[in-house]
Amino acid sequence: MAKVTNEQRVKYQEHIAFYKKKIEELEKEIKTLKLKAASEAAEIASYTQIKAAKLLLQEIGIYCAMNEVSVDFLDVKNTSFLDKARQFTSDVIINLSKIVTNYLDVPFSDYEKQLALLSELTDSEKYELICQIGYCCDIVKHNFGENSKWKWNFLDTDSRLAIVAKNMFDLRRYQKLDNPMEEGYNVRRAHIALIQKMLLQVSLKFREKYELNGKDPEDLKKAINFQCALHRIVSILGDPEKVESSKKQIGVWKILLEKHFADEDAKKKR
Repeated sequence: MAKVTNEQRVKYQEHIAFYKKKIEELEKEIKTLKLKAASEAAEIASYTQIKAAKLLLQEIGIYCAMNEVSVDFLDVKNTSFLDKARQFTSDVIINLSKIVTNYLDVPFSDYEKQLALLSELTDSEKYELICQIGYCCDIVKHNFGENSKWKWNFLDTDSRLAIVAKNMFDLRRYQKLDNPMEEGYNVRRAHIALIQKMLLQVSLKFREKYELNGKDPEDLKKAINFQCALHRIVSILGDPEKVESSKKQIGVWKILLEKHFADEDAKKKR
């Protein structure tokens, strides 16, 4: 890598100054919203927290943009900016899960009450929020690169987002309004399709992690749990092909998990 000149440093600082000022402004707004939410009733605080989450998503984008400026002017990644973006994506998802719960393979009735806290959000607003978070997750991964040390950490983030995406979706409302003549039909269809895609991808990734990262049985259990959550949804939706596919996958992985524990027991007896 060529030595960075003073001129490059000056141009870098000039470009980065704008972003830093914007981050300071966002931080003030987010702090104000958090203080406000702390004094509000749960049914009101949830919307204040959503506003704060959207501002934090803006901040994530800015940190990624600042890293790109560093690459453009100094030919080096700024890991401190990327670490901030990575941490904030996780924070956004964790905070949302506190509203809608982090329940995975459970009946809709188990988290229906919590979802009611967001009843004033439209179907489009819920779907767009999940897409925005997913986009931020993707740009953070892209900026870190394919061989990042955070590879499996990103899987944990993706898994939490899949759960939030599922728990922000009103399955009962979907079943009542699943008609092309009903307003919001297409966005609800897009959201439920995205949920299925995310649950499937996360389950397959945990299965991959099990094979490539030490064969921890907890990873295989997570793969099964996400597949079970998918199975529950496609069963409710009445999709025979997906029901059979998920059922078969769960069966195969459970057998593999049993074999794992049997092999471990055999090793202890030697």
